[in-house]
Amino acid sequence: MLRLRQDIPLFPGGRKKAFTLSSDDGVTQDRRLTELMRKYGIRGTFHLNSGLMGDRDWLIQPGIDASHYKFRKDEIQEVYDGFEIAVHTMTHPDLTTVPSSMAAWEISENKRDLETLAGHPVQGMSYPFGTYNDSVLETARICGILYSRTVITTDDFRLPENFLTWHPTCHYCADNRMELAEKFLEKNAEEEYLSPSLFYVWGHAYQLDAYHDWEGIENFFAKLGNKEDIWYASNIEICQYMLAVRNLVYSSTGDYIFNPTCIDVWLMIDGRPYQIPSGKTVSIPWKHTND
Repeated sequence: MLRLRQDIPLFPGGRKKAFTLSSDDGVTQDRRLTELMRKYGIRGTFHLNSGLMGDRDWLIQPGIDASHYKFRKDEIQEVYDGFEIAVHTMTHPDLTTVPSSMAAWEISENKRDLETLAGHPVQGMSYPFGTYNDSVLETARICGILYSRTVITTDDFRLPENFLTWHPTCHYCADNRMELAEKFLEKNAEEEYLSPSLFYVWGHAYQLDAYHDWEGIENFFAKLGNKEDIWYASNIEICQYMLAVRNLVYSSTGDYIFNPTCIDVWLMIDGRPYQIPSGKTVSIPWKHTND
């Protein structure tokens, strides 16, 4: 009989852990946040409302001082240099409460604006208020969105099955963030596992003002940042990488694996790491043994 084989994804460089941050609304507090991220080698994504850029935020949340300004369009490239910018709609509506044609405009026009600012395609998104339904998912897909983040926290490190409903690990002001950081760091690189571990945090930078939490977030970054065994990536980098893994082409017996994408990927096969280079076929020297 054929011996069972485990093919488990690894992150770039053969790493088993990744960390990413996602922040919404394009508020001026993002400047301080990005400075801290650069200091500790943290990468991530900023979801922006291009229709509200330069305005004072209208959103009022109970118990939170949300009095802040959003960056102007002419500030975006400088502030977010080195980070992904992604869709958060033009005007931040609850997409489940508007007609699908309006939702399509909110997404596609925001995407077009951000692509003009970034100079490249924009394929990421987060849902305003975290709300979505089947119609919103289909509209986002039609508009060319590859992934979209929700606000449903999992307190775990699993990758999503569907990137259009990508649930984060926790909010970056969460009470249990340091406990989760300890758990993430303590995961033994040699232990048995079924999938790579992703620590995904999200939030709004103005909350760091409202909760007087800048020292706390810096301590969090200091604990998790600049580690050689962690891949620090933007949301789109993680999404595109995992889609490349899922697009690998296997021969009937698994002896050969072809990578049709433009991204090098890594797999752990029977306890041994393999790099599958872009556009190449790799031979896997494993034996079909009888029981």
